[in-house]
Amino acid sequence: RLVNWDTHLQTAVADDEIYHETVKGQMTSIRYPVEKTKDERRKTEDEGADEYLIVATTRPETMLGDTAVAVHPDDDRYKHLHGKHVIVPLVGRRIPIITDGLLVDPSFGTGVVKVTPAHDPNDYATGVRHGLEQINLLTPDGNVNENGAGEFMGKAYSYVGLKFASTARQAVLADLEALGLIADVKVHEHEVGHSDRSKTPIEP
Repeated sequence: RLVNWDTHLQTAVADDEIYHETVKGQMTSIRYPVEKTKDERRKTEDEGADEYLIVATTRPETMLGDTAVAVHPDDDRYKHLHGKHVIVPLVGRRIPIITDGLLVDPSFGTGVVKVTPAHDPNDYATGVRHGLEQINLLTPDGNVNENGAGEFMGKAYSYVGLKFASTARQAVLADLEALGLIADVKVHEHEVGHSDRSKTPIEP
C-alpha cells in the first residue's frame, strides 16, 4: 500500500499527522515519444514526424517510475493513440497509453497525465484500477534507488544515490533539457504535505 513516508525519521506518518504548506515550484511539460509501429518504422522520415505526448508535472523526478500515461476516453485528440505505447525518457521504459475518466480532466493542461503508482495517491488508485506495475524509486532515507537508471536513445542514464526531490530533480531536468524534451516551464505554487513530527516534506 502507498503510505506517507517521512524520509528524515524513516517512518510512515498517518494522514492526520500531516500539514500542508504552499510551495513555490515549477510546472514542467515533458515530451514522451510515442512508440512507432512496425509499419510506421518502415516509412521514411519524410513521410511523418515523430509524435509526442506532452505531460506536465511538478515532480519530474517521479517520471523515472512511470508505468503508464493516461488520456480521457472521450478526448478526440488522442483516440488514434488508444492501445499504443510511449517510451519514458531517460529510463527507456515502454509503457501503455491508457484511458481513464477518473484521473484525467481533458480540459486541464494537455489532457495527458503521467501515472506513477508508487509515488502519488491518485496514480496509485489508477494503477489498482488498471493493474499497473508499481516501481518504487525511494531508499528509506529519500535517495533514488536502483530503479532510477536506464538507457534512452542509446545512452545510459543513472540517478541512483541522488536526493529524490532535489539533486535528482535537477539532474533529470538538465538531461531532459539537453535532449530537447522540455516543452514548457511555468512557475507554479502547489501544496506539499509535511510531517508534523520532523517538519520535512513527506514522500508518498
